[in-house]
This record gives sequence, C-alpha cells and structure tokens, in this order.
Amino acid sequence: MNLQDFIAMEESRERDELIDLRSLDLVSEYDSHLMCPICHCPFVAPVRLQCDHVFCGSCLSSAINTFRSADSDEFPCPSCRNPTQKVSASVPRLLINMCDEIRVRCPLITEGCQEIIPRGHVQSHVEKYCGYRLLPCPDNSCDQMTRSKDVGMDQKCIHKARRCAHCEEDVLEHEYEEHEKELCPVLEVTCADCETVVTRRALQEHIESCPEVAIPCSASKYACPAKIRRADIAAHEQSCPIVAMGPYFEAQDARLKSLESSMRHLQQRNEIFEDGLANLRSTLVESTRLGASSHGSGQPTQSGREQQSSARVDVHTDDPADLSASVFSSNATTYLLSLHESLREEVSQLSHAITDLDARASMAIMNECMRIKEDIAHTNAAVNSVRMQVQWLMNPRLHQGTRGGAVRPNSTESEGTRTTMASSAAGPSHAAGQSLGPPSAQTPQ
Repeated sequence: MNLQDFIAMEESRERDELIDLRSLDLVSEYDSHLMCPICHCPFVAPVRLQCDHVFCGSCLSSAINTFRSADSDEFPCPSCRNPTQKVSASVPRLLINMCDEIRVRCPLITEGCQEIIPRGHVQSHVEKYCGYRLLPCPDNSCDQMTRSKDVGMDQKCIHKARRCAHCEEDVLEHEYEEHEKELCPVLEVTCADCETVVTRRALQEHIESCPEVAIPCSASKYACPAKIRRADIAAHEQSCPIVAMGPYFEAQDARLKSLESSMRHLQQRNEIFEDGLANLRSTLVESTRLGASSHGSGQPTQSGREQQSSARVDVHTDDPADLSASVFSSNATTYLLSLHESLREEVSQLSHAITDLDARASMAIMNECMRIKEDIAHTNAAVNSVRMQVQWLMNPRLHQGTRGGAVRPNSTESEGTRTTMASSAAGPSHAAGQSLGPPSAQTPQ
C-alpha cells in the first residue's frame, strides 16, 4: 500500500485501540531483534518497508508525518535512509507470535489485578475476563463505577448502604458479605484453645484470660524456654530455677542499667575534657607562634594574650550549653557539681599554663634585650677604635702643617742666624775632617 493509505489505516487502528501495549509492565525478557528501532519497545502491529526493515505501525506513521515532504511520495527509511514509496503489512508470522508471547502484567494492576498474561491476550483479558475492569453501576440512578467482579447476578447497586442484622451497622452492599462472615463484632466465634463460644468483640479479652492459652514463663526474658497453659503456669513458676533467681537477675539488670547510665555520663564528660584540651592546645600553639613573632619584632604579646583569653572563654561557655541539652543523668545536682568542679580544674590549668607562658615570654624578651645590648657595646667599641686610628693617622699631618706655617713668616729675618748656625755646626766637622785626613795631604808650614 502507498503511504497515504497506510497513514489512514493507522489512524483508524489507533482510534479503535483501547490499551497502549508499549506502556505495559514487561515480566519476561525478549530478544533485542524484536525491538522497534524507533520506540525501542517490542513490535506492536509491525509493518515492513521495501528495504525489509520492520517498524511498529504507529511509529512509522508518526515518522512519515514528521519527515516526509509535502510534495513528495517517497519517504527515507529511518534505519538505512533508502527512499521508499510503499509499506507492506505482511511480516513473518513468527515475528508476530514471538511478540505476542511476551509475558506482561495486567494493565489494571493499580486496581488490584495481579494477573500475568501473554501480551497478545491483554485486549481480551481486559475486555472480558479481568474482574477489576470498571463498569457503570447497574442501577441507572447511580453514577459511580463498579468493578466487574462486584457486579452480581441480581444487578443491584453495590454502592447503597445496608444495615447489618446483627450489629445494626451500615455497610456497603459489596462489603456486606465480608462483614457478615468475618468482621461483624456481634457474631459468635469459638475459642481455638478452650472451645468456648464468645462474640467476636469479646474474643481478644477472652484470649487474655483463657486458662487454656499457652503463655511463656515469667522468666522467659532470662532465657526460660517453657510455654505452658495459663492454668499451670503458677505450678511451673514455683519449680522453675530461673524464676527463683529472678530477683538476682533483676538486681543485676538494674546494676547494668546504672553502669550504662554512669558510662554515658563519663563519656559525655570525657568528650567535654577532650574538646577543652584540644582548644587549650590550639590556644597554646597560637600563643607560642604569636610570642615568637613578637620576639622577632620586639613587640609585646598583648594580642596573643587576648586570643588566649577569648579562646578560654569559648571553651567554658560553649560546652556546658551544648551538654545541658543532652544530659541523661538522673541526678542533675550531682552532675552540675561535677561539671563545675571540672570547669574549675580547667580554669586552674589554664591559669598555670598562661603564667608559664608569660614567664617564658619575659625570659625570652630579657635574653633578646641582653643580646641587643652586647651588640651595641661591640659596635661602640669598634667605632671608638676606628676613631682613634683615624686620629692617629691625622696627627702627623696636622703637626707638619702647623710647623710649616710658623717657619715661612720668619725665613728672611733668621736667614743670617741659620747661616751662622750652619757654619758653626759645620766647623767642628770640618776641623775634624782635616785632622783625620791622610798625612800626605798635610803641608808643612
């Protein structure tokens, strides 16, 4: 058939289809070759193209309407893209049977139907056999829907109330039979243990006092395995050794509970101490770091002390508030006193730690100041040594300059004096030279 006829056929088939087979809950596995390439579900009303590719009829119709040109009679195959003009509804019967044999749940599972049937039988199951299919009420005056299994042969309206003849309670018509057989509190029932006939309303009360009912021993919580008739339970408890030891077990149980409570209390205190110790360690580390930095810069550690005090306040103000919300101790006064004592110990420890830290900081500052003073003294000594050396080097020049300035103004006045002094100074040496000369140089007078 051509594309137009195929599209018209699919539109009419979709109008007649009551159930969407693609939305069914699949129970059994199916072969991947039975899956439509377009909707990825098992084939529903499969058709075949000229290229032998198979698709669901409705899927192919939607693809043709979407991708086919208005002025063209050809359509590209969604799988191989080959153009095709005709669609064939003749597919292998084996393919259809394999798709119809896939096991699915009834589409009315939300109404309560738990049937698992082949997919090919779903339409007939819902239309004819499913007891949860909703039908209009047989009574024309009632506009409610009724499940097909609730419609009786008498075609009565099951939505009307009916008064119970025993308890005079109003019950819906379709629930009346169940109420009369199982739920009516006035109906008489027989006790399964003593075979006493009582009303359903009093059955539970009778079971609680029936002498034939088997009940566990009172020491069953302490591992007594006996289950005896209520009438004989007293004799058993008199001879049961576990019952005789019951008070001891109860005392031990109470003691264990007390120990558990004390352990919880100690765990809470331990958590508080651990948190306080962790905060103290972090505070000391931070203070040490700030002290070291202030030693290098020569500044006091006032900011570190402020941070210590703020951290100390946090340790003692946050934890008690958090703890008070989760206290399980039975004696609140004892707990508060112990908490107060622990806080006092922490304050004392913090005070000693801060005092030690201040002493260390003061000692470090003192040592640093002494080192600085020694460095300054060495520097002053070096400067004095350099100054003395410079002065020693400059003194000869200063003396030469002073002496030269004093000689120049008196050079003309003392020229004769210097000549006389020179000759007088040279006279003896000359005479000595003559006297020391060789004898051959001397001439007789």
